[in-house]
Amino acid sequence: MNSHQPEKTPTADRNPAPNGDLPPSLWGWHTILSLAITIAIFAFLATRLDFAQVWHEVSQSNVTLLILGALAHYATYPLRGARWGRCLTHLAARCGKGKFGLLLFFYNAVDNVVPAKLGDVYGAHLARINCGIRRSAAMGSLVFLRMVDAWVLLVLALPASWLLFSAKLPRAVLYALIGGGIIAVAATAIILVFFFMKKSLPGWLPEKIRGIIRAFQAGMWPQPREVIPIAGLTLAIWVLETLWIFFLVLGFGKTLSGTEAVFLTMIPLLASGFPLTPSGAGVVDITLFSCLRVVGVASPLAMSITVANRFIDYWLHIGLGLLVWALRDRLGFRAVRDVTGAVPAAPETREASKSGNRTLRES
Repeated sequence: MNSHQPEKTPTADRNPAPNGDLPPSLWGWHTILSLAITIAIFAFLATRLDFAQVWHEVSQSNVTLLILGALAHYATYPLRGARWGRCLTHLAARCGKGKFGLLLFFYNAVDNVVPAKLGDVYGAHLARINCGIRRSAAMGSLVFLRMVDAWVLLVLALPASWLLFSAKLPRAVLYALIGGGIIAVAATAIILVFFFMKKSLPGWLPEKIRGIIRAFQAGMWPQPREVIPIAGLTLAIWVLETLWIFFLVLGFGKTLSGTEAVFLTMIPLLASGFPLTPSGAGVVDITLFSCLRVVGVASPLAMSITVANRFIDYWLHIGLGLLVWALRDRLGFRAVRDVTGAVPAAPETREASKSGNRTLRES
């Protein structure tokens, strides 16, 4: 049996988590409102579709290239999981890199349904109940990774946009760049605030709050020896994401230059950072369609590429997420309600407990 997997009980799904491990509130008026807005946006966009034309374009596309693109995209999740795990190596997580990849894939599927990046909060909860990492520490690592990715997107999107549109940036591109800049600066500001608070915490803060802040600080910055591996994984992730868009568009008979492929990858992903709808649903579609049009893709073809992108990247991910949830017992991970007691103690804690018990018996 894998020592990293927590023990399960037959009643695990029927018992709520203890007070210390209550899951975040994902479902409520905010999610219902977000889903209603998303459905309204998709319904509006559907009225603009020529379904016969889209079906014709999709049926004539190169399926092999679309599959290659999809594989490139979904191959980023194990890499993202390994990167997340490397951010937390100093906290002695009871999860291997593969488990982190599974958790990340699943909570990103949830993020496609819930608004305002609540998927990240749920991801921190999954790290708690599966790996024994404090939620605030896991959240610190996720904010750090959001900051890294936001700056990578911005650094790549700016020169690509400038090379393509040095005279005047299209409005959709300008808005995406501004939004991406805000997200990158905000994430950096959060990291800096907690970094400077590391020197001294205000004495008037309750001890519980101080503990949460310390845990966040512990998770928000990896060990120095992990910086180069994290940078290498980040590079591989964004190469694969760019290949995903390149193969997607090539599958419809349009060959992109390197600059165009980077542009079409980065700008819609910057738009996905807006938290109004799940994963920027609707906003990303409009942005991708607009970007395809400004690089010279005809409107019917741009519409078909956008629909294929949304199906592979969004709807398929939700479907695979449901499959992972259904197989969670076999895959060995806990979801929202799969906790019947306290989180298992870390190995060193268990050894200390055994030692204490032996001492009591001997005395």
